[in-house]
Amino acid sequence: MNKFHLKIVTPKGTYREVDADLLNVKTTDGYIGILAHHIPLAAGVDISEMHYIVDGQKYEFAIAGGFVYVSPENTVTLIANVIESQDEIDLKRAQEAEKRARERLAKDGNGLDVKRAELALKKALVRENVKNIK
Repeated sequence: MNKFHLKIVTPKGTYREVDADLLNVKTTDGYIGILAHHIPLAAGVDISEMHYIVDGQKYEFAIAGGFVYVSPENTVTLIANVIESQDEIDLKRAQEAEKRARERLAKDGNGLDVKRAELALKKALVRENVKNIK
């Protein structure tokens, strides 16, 4: 299978660089699959699950939004606000974050607090889902 160069960057710097066979990521318009020699693309990335495949091995991640850019040079750059691999996710911490977010949503609050709680809940649920993938 043809490969493309995948570079994942966070505000802290380069997170990971690999030559991948496939990247599946959820953009703000829905899930897309990227293979080698994909047409150039620029898209926002939603809070979601993401994975890439290298030589048949699947690597799972929780991503808290960002941006993906596919260049004509067979390179994909994923700029992530926050990204955690399946191994890096602390399930207990994610469950506690989910509980806090649900408690905030159950209370009456202003629009900003509700929006923050909804985003926190979405991030926690994505992290839990990724951690529980077998």
